[in-house]
Formats: sequence, structure tokens, C-alpha cells
Amino acid sequence: MKKSILALTLLTSINAFATEDEQSNVTFSLTTGYVFGGDTVGELIYEDDDSESIKAGQGVILGGGLSYEFNSKWAVDISANYHLDTATAKNGDLSFERLAFNVIPYYGINDSFSVGLGLGLHTNVELSNDFGSDVEFSNETAFISSLRYHFETISADLELRHTRVEYSVDRIGSSSFSSYDVTVDGNNTGLLFHWKF
Repeated sequence: MKKSILALTLLTSINAFATEDEQSNVTFSLTTGYVFGGDTVGELIYEDDDSESIKAGQGVILGGGLSYEFNSKWAVDISANYHLDTATAKNGDLSFERLAFNVIPYYGINDSFSVGLGLGLHTNVELSNDFGSDVEFSNETAFISSLRYHFETISADLELRHTRVEYSVDRIGSSSFSSYDVTVDGNNTGLLFHWKF
């Protein structure tokens, strides 16, 4: 009986250590940032002749994800982000938005810096227009290059990211434009802050 209890205790302890070791390879994160670039896809002109434009690659990024470390040099980052650029007026808004799902393998140069090359899938890409017809774009693959700085004193990273992507017009209002070769440049570069936990 004592041997059975001892064996069960050992197995339970080993399982607990194994689970703890596996979990230590996974880090979750929340992301915020701002990027610049892309073609101008809309513009608001105000009564005082001031104007505000929105671009296909510009705007705020909010999201979250996880990182899995294979070893001290290699890791992979998987994330989902909401990307928005908007211009507002009293009588309506103009916005360009999308959801991006990214997978980026990283190589650790040293304790402070990592570089990564990866892919993204951009979905629900849409120009929302309160002054006319909305424009929907096809899902597109994006190519991502990244340089990350790992803070020493806080559990966070600062990332310089460049994304290359081109969006094809799918629909304007209720009319299909998928047979036409109408595209906009969504390339962008910017800074993202990742809070890790």
C-alpha cells in the first residue's frame, strides 16, 4: 500500500513538473501600435477647407497573441490584430479596417533583439463610408519582416514591423468588382508594443 502511494505521489509530481515546464515555453501578449503607409483610399473635406485622409496601410493596431519558444534561439509568434484608420465628421465617418492573423518565426540575435520573417492573412478588409457606398476587398496574404527589442526591466517587447500587402477590390456597394483588376497598396511600417504575461 505504501509503495502504491509513493508511486502515485512520484507520478503526480513528475506530471506537475512537466506541465510547468511546458507552460513556461508559452507567453501571452497584448499588442498596441501605429503604422504608416499605403495608398490614400478616402478623404474628408471639412467646411473650413481642412481635410483628413485615410490610407490602406495606416492606422492603429490592437490585438493579442502568444509566443512559443522552441529553445533559446528560436520562437514562433501567433497573433490576431484589428487594424483601423478613420476620419470623422459631425455628419459621418470614413474608415478602413481589417482583421490580420499573423504567424512569425523569430531568431534571437542576443538577449535584447530578435528578427522575424512571417506571413499574415488579412480578412474582413473594408472601406466603410457614411457618405457613399462601402468598398469590400478580398482576403489577402501579407509578408511581414520584424525586429523586436526585449526590455530587461519589464515583461514587454517593442517591435519595428514592415508589412507588404496589396488589396483587391471585391465589391462596391451591391456591385461585384472581383473580375476587375482594381488594387490598392497596403504596405506599411510602424512600431508595436507587446505587453507579455
